[in-house]
Amino acid sequence: MYYFCGSEPYLKRFYLQSLITAILPDNTDTDLHRYEGKTLPSESFSEELWLCPMGEYKVLLISDLPASSAVAEFLAGEDCEIPEDTVVIIYQQTESPDARTKSFQDLKARVKRDGLYLEIKTVDDATLARWVTQQFRRRGCSISSEDVAYFLSVEERNMEFMLTEIEKISAYCHGSVTRDALEMLCVKTVQARAYELNDLILEKKSDRVFEVLNDLRALRTPPQMILGSLFSCFAALYKLKALESCPESVRADETGCMPFLVRRYERFLHQIPSERLDELMEFCSQIDVASKSSSADPDLLVVQLLTKAMEVL
Repeated sequence: MYYFCGSEPYLKRFYLQSLITAILPDNTDTDLHRYEGKTLPSESFSEELWLCPMGEYKVLLISDLPASSAVAEFLAGEDCEIPEDTVVIIYQQTESPDARTKSFQDLKARVKRDGLYLEIKTVDDATLARWVTQQFRRRGCSISSEDVAYFLSVEERNMEFMLTEIEKISAYCHGSVTRDALEMLCVKTVQARAYELNDLILEKKSDRVFEVLNDLRALRTPPQMILGSLFSCFAALYKLKALESCPESVRADETGCMPFLVRRYERFLHQIPSERLDELMEFCSQIDVASKSSSADPDLLVVQLLTKAMEVL
């Protein structure tokens, strides 16, 4: 028995398909039985568990199985015997069972005893960077490590979505990925757009600041989300200023900024007195308090924060 869960859909699907191919190399369709976990009756499933495969093995693939379902209870029970020629795979594509419930714990214990429990999370930055480089190379495109870092800083941390972006960028670039192409083509996250606002403020490009803000509004981005992202950007600037004398790797770790962002902000931070950053952080605190009031206009608070940042920085 195998149990696939976790927050990274691309890797879940990749490992699922690899497992099925390993079990059923020649006869996948005939001996692969698919079920929807939310509507699967335990009686019919227990009967099909003992059907003879056409080949050497058969796979029973259950998608999105609630932990409280009768099938989950059946699989976790001592009376459930899985034949030698049968592999049961529980594939939690969208379902996120409550890990605190007894039914989930019983099923997890059974899986760990008789198979493999696999929780697949988003991979670390170094692994993700190698994967992005490899995916561009497979499509005939070279990309620098700096541009890979930029790509990771602006894209949603979802490998499935990144792969779509890599396909699009590779088709446009024809051999070599440039920063101009990435800036033009990447669909940026709200956090990445907030860092873009930060850049424009530091570069004194006030007209562009409000162009980007209007883009975010056009995308129906909640102003509370914009505020939160700006708070984290300004906090990163504040920490970088405090860590000015530390090595780049330390500053990147402490602030969560990509190394290229650390180097980018170095060009501006030496011109900004610590007192101004203290003033900005105090204003952020005031805006944060105001945003929790039901009478506050969150769009107006975003404008006030950006205006203050342009004045201070």
